[in-house]
Amino acid sequence: MNTTTRIFRTLFALAMVMIVTCGATPLQADDPTSAETSMTTRPVSVGNGISDPMDNHNANDIGNGWVIVIAVVALIAFAAGFVHSGIGFGFGIVAIGLMPLVIDARKTHLLVSLCAVPVQMGTVWAYRKGVVWRPLLFALAGALIGLPLGLWLFHSINLDWLTRGTGVALLLMIGYSFHNRKASRNRADSTATQSTGGSSNVANDRKDAGGATGIGVASGFLMGAVTMPGPPVVAYALQRDWDQEQFKAFVNQFLLALSVFKILGLLVSTEISRQSTIEALLLIPAALLGIAIGKRFSTRLSAGGFRTMVAVGLAFVAVLLIAKGAG
Repeated sequence: MNTTTRIFRTLFALAMVMIVTCGATPLQADDPTSAETSMTTRPVSVGNGISDPMDNHNANDIGNGWVIVIAVVALIAFAAGFVHSGIGFGFGIVAIGLMPLVIDARKTHLLVSLCAVPVQMGTVWAYRKGVVWRPLLFALAGALIGLPLGLWLFHSINLDWLTRGTGVALLLMIGYSFHNRKASRNRADSTATQSTGGSSNVANDRKDAGGATGIGVASGFLMGAVTMPGPPVVAYALQRDWDQEQFKAFVNQFLLALSVFKILGLLVSTEISRQSTIEALLLIPAALLGIAIGKRFSTRLSAGGFRTMVAVGLAFVAVLLIAKGAG
């Protein structure tokens, strides 16, 4: 167990060093002066493909630079999948936190949205028997309200503010997750001394419906704006008297549906290009490989220590995003 923990910490530290090193000279896809060596955010025409950036005289150098970017972003996708497998959620949080150090924030949100669907599908299938329909449907109804508002903000906000806002949201998420862990422990301690009466069932059902709808609106907005819908839905699920299977089923089923909703919204707004789709397809295997390996490691690592270590690393990244912005 100790050896496994040391191995994971070493790999995590190496990944952080590589990512921060690449982040020292960030590749800005929206900057015309750096577009030659980065993944583009501009939609491509039907006749164009992933080789578009290599149409000038130094095609080999540009192609090599693009391969390096893809490799580093794939490493981040792998790490995000690893974390997601270990704690049951967090793919978007890790990917959104790290990718803006390599590519621009708007491109990051688009790629993570595309990659999230297959990542969530595997978890949803694994915990399909734990579905809790009533709160799930109310939460999804709320998400349909919040998501368009978030997408509007995503399209309207300046790239620099989007990058810094992602860092702020990441810090808030980290603090919120620790608060929820403490609250869930306190709730577990107090549950044994509490008794519930059948006469309050109707009132509780109404309260649950309102709460589920509210977190749906909040998560939908966060999904549209910064692609990090997790905090509200995880906070809600932690407050329910659910076992692990129900908890993971609710969270991942909701996030899967939300990811599909966002992709549909992006399709309507013509945000997704063919090149972006191809790039996402190149990253998905890395994310799934991270999930597969993370599943093996997660049985040997302390869940609490794992979350703390990831949170510390992400907090460091969040501070970098806030300080650097898009520049």
